[in-house]
Amino acid sequence: MLRPDATSVRPRGVLLRDLLLRPFLLPFVLLLGVGAAVVTGVDRNARATTQVNAAHARLVLLSSLARDTSDMESGQRGYVITGHPDFLKPYLDGVIAFQQHAAELEQQAATEQQRTNTGRALAMMNDWREFSAEPEITARQRSLGDAVALVANEDGKSRMEALRALIAEMRGRENVRLSQAVQAGTETLNTVRLLAIAGLLTSGLTLLLTVLRGARRITTVLDALNAGAQEIAAGQYDTRLPHAGVRELDALSGQVHVMARAVQDREAQLAQAAQTLETTNEQLRRSNRELEQFAYVASHDLQEPLRTIGSYTELLAKRYAGQLDERADRYIAFTTSATARLKTLIQDLLAFSRVRQGQEQRTFTPVDTRTLAHDVVQDLHTPIQEAGAAVEFGLLPILTANADLLRHVFQNLIANAVKFRGPARAPVIRVSATREPGRWVFHVQDNGIGIEPQYFERIFGVFQRLHTLEEYSGSGIGLAVARSAIEQHGGDLWLESTPGEGSTFHFSIPDHRSPAPSTGSAALPGAALLPAPGPRPPNTHS
Repeated sequence: MLRPDATSVRPRGVLLRDLLLRPFLLPFVLLLGVGAAVVTGVDRNARATTQVNAAHARLVLLSSLARDTSDMESGQRGYVITGHPDFLKPYLDGVIAFQQHAAELEQQAATEQQRTNTGRALAMMNDWREFSAEPEITARQRSLGDAVALVANEDGKSRMEALRALIAEMRGRENVRLSQAVQAGTETLNTVRLLAIAGLLTSGLTLLLTVLRGARRITTVLDALNAGAQEIAAGQYDTRLPHAGVRELDALSGQVHVMARAVQDREAQLAQAAQTLETTNEQLRRSNRELEQFAYVASHDLQEPLRTIGSYTELLAKRYAGQLDERADRYIAFTTSATARLKTLIQDLLAFSRVRQGQEQRTFTPVDTRTLAHDVVQDLHTPIQEAGAAVEFGLLPILTANADLLRHVFQNLIANAVKFRGPARAPVIRVSATREPGRWVFHVQDNGIGIEPQYFERIFGVFQRLHTLEEYSGSGIGLAVARSAIEQHGGDLWLESTPGEGSTFHFSIPDHRSPAPSTGSAALPGAALLPAPGPRPPNTHS
């Protein structure tokens, strides 16, 4: 059960979101200021540009007025001198153009003073026409002398010079206004450029410093949390993670503490369960040892009285055969047969006990499996000869194993192959091995009666039989002995079978050395070659 702790209280401190976004606040404000300055500068520059363009337009109009003045004066004097009417056209065109340009300049005037001066220029031009140009043109129409007399007083000249002086003054002021507008635009651009550069540099530097500061703080906190978490992971569940000052990280620390307490409680429960399991396993191991010892002792001690019963029963059968009635002879035969079966059962039990006992003290040495298999066949010479069986040996290796356990395996598998033979053909048995990664897989193949698939696992149990004693003899212990022997090597025992065609028993022995096969294949006389063994299950012990 979890203990209450302060970590269950809602953590205080700054939000991680605020901690991450705070460094961007001041740079953002600075960037806003730079943006505002840029917008203001662009607006001012636009106004300055407008002023420059307007000043250019007014200067063009003033230049046009000056040109119109020259055209009027040249046309008027040409007519006075020559009296030719063609000179009146430039004079009249100049008057009209001057009036138009003056009207446009008056509309575009930058100041009231400029508008007033434009009106004065137009009035001076009209006075020149009225009091000088027109009278001189009229006098020339009468005679050249009259025109010369009027020109000689230089009234028209003085009036035109005054007009030109006014236009020149207006052009000078407009040039000043243009220069000021250009200078204002240039200064605005320079100011915006400086503000933008300074603002960007300041924002970048501020952002860098604040990010580095925030990163250093977060890194320090995370390093401390990581160190504490490693201590907790190492089993120091009472370690307290430091206060980070960040709400989410402190909440995470609290959950880590809760988890650590849960793990600590769970480990205590698991340790207690493991202790209970170990005690139970030890009791089971002791019980198994006692049962195995009991089976061994009981089987061993039963042999002597069984041998006595068998001996006296045989004496009765030999000495009193035919002297007793038929029923007595049948009883003696039953007793002799039961004694033989019980002897076989006791011997099988002793073999099973020997295989099961002494597993911790079992020694493993290099074993030539071909020689061992040949020895087993020699031990089974009588039943093999009686059955007319042929045994063939394929490639068999030298590997590290326990020779006694392997002898039990080969003996049971070959004996079963001889025993469970088909009625219409002689047994043919092939013993071979194939190399697989990290192990050798042996195969004992026969052409016997075969086994139904549903019995593949059942036959490996103790005292499991698929046939009656009248059909096939045996105690049903042999395959259990073989599987136990293979499992003590860390291997597997399995089979493939087709009813009516035969069976192949496979067993694996782990061997991580390089392959070391024994001598080439050999067969007993008359042996027949059988098909190669079928597929095998994956290596589960390599």
